[in-house]
Amino acid sequence: MTKDIITAIIGLCSAILVALIGLLGVWIGRQRKKAASETKPEPTQKKEHSQGAMQMANVLAGREQIIVTGQYSATPTAVSAQPAIHPDKPGHSYRMGEVFDERLEYRKALEYYKQAAGEYEQVIGPASIDRADALLRAGIIHRELAEYDEAIDCWLEAEAIYRVNPDRNQISIATIYSNIAIAYAEQGEYEKALERHFKALAIREKMLGKEHPDTATTYNNIANVYGKQGEYDKALEWYFKALAIKEKVLGKEHPSTAATYNNIALVYDEQGEYDKALEWYFKALAATEKVLGKEHPNTAATYNNIACVYDEQGKYDKALELYVKAYRIGLAVLGLEHPDTKMYRQNMESTYKRAKRKQPFDDWLANQPQGG
Repeated sequence: MTKDIITAIIGLCSAILVALIGLLGVWIGRQRKKAASETKPEPTQKKEHSQGAMQMANVLAGREQIIVTGQYSATPTAVSAQPAIHPDKPGHSYRMGEVFDERLEYRKALEYYKQAAGEYEQVIGPASIDRADALLRAGIIHRELAEYDEAIDCWLEAEAIYRVNPDRNQISIATIYSNIAIAYAEQGEYEKALERHFKALAIREKMLGKEHPDTATTYNNIANVYGKQGEYDKALEWYFKALAIKEKVLGKEHPSTAATYNNIALVYDEQGEYDKALEWYFKALAATEKVLGKEHPNTAATYNNIACVYDEQGKYDKALELYVKAYRIGLAVLGLEHPDTKMYRQNMESTYKRAKRKQPFDDWLANQPQGG
């Protein structure tokens, strides 16, 4: 075999290898993007944004309870600013959207996701799945910014693309239904929210099965809406369905399972079933302390919630002890100006006044031991 033929064969093999690597990279990127659309924490009650985590809040008799349903990092995940995709490619804009999304810089993330959608439309076509994925992410950012109409517009446009090949994109369509439902619920349009959630549920039960974590998430979302409507028995029914799956599939100490313990406790609290509420809050606390640690913001949130129940029972000493613990974690991990840290202090000060202590609050707080 001549030297020229050998060289040609080597060159052809190299070209094929490069092409295969490129296709593999596209596939991996596609899977990562689809997974990212499902990683937002489950909403529970009124949603509030906080630095580094998505937290859920509910106002109870002047005291605010929070439930943190997702994993938390005290500082946003470190992400290299150097994109893995060449700036001339549409994927670059999408990747930059992910970078700013992870840093919680939502306006910049939104700009890049929409830029990516436009680039995919020009390069691949208006029915590009990549374009639909970018629109899905843009809608999620709009929702984080409480721009619900804009969010729904993005999701409906993405849904139209997914429906070009509905059999292949059923899970993505279910994701669209869920996100639209959450936006409706946050605007108080509960019947519309339930309609979309049940559409998502039908797809997920069929495609994933009744014991899949995503199916459990849908059960949780349905319970959230019933809870907002004050239909507590229905809310508990659906929370327990979600809990059964999570305990079996994820385990009793998983943060998502702990979140459902919290949700159940919150419903019992709303019903005035304080002993039952405490039972579930302490289950959540045990899981959170073991898995995430005693200095984790999720742990602080659960301390706060337990303190709220003690406060409602008139057990002010116990309530203040736990408020102090939550506040100390807030100061250490989130900072003095973080909304949750401020909330813990406000809850604590209100309870201190109800306890009719004579010492000035600031003096009392300054004298509290670091351990609570």
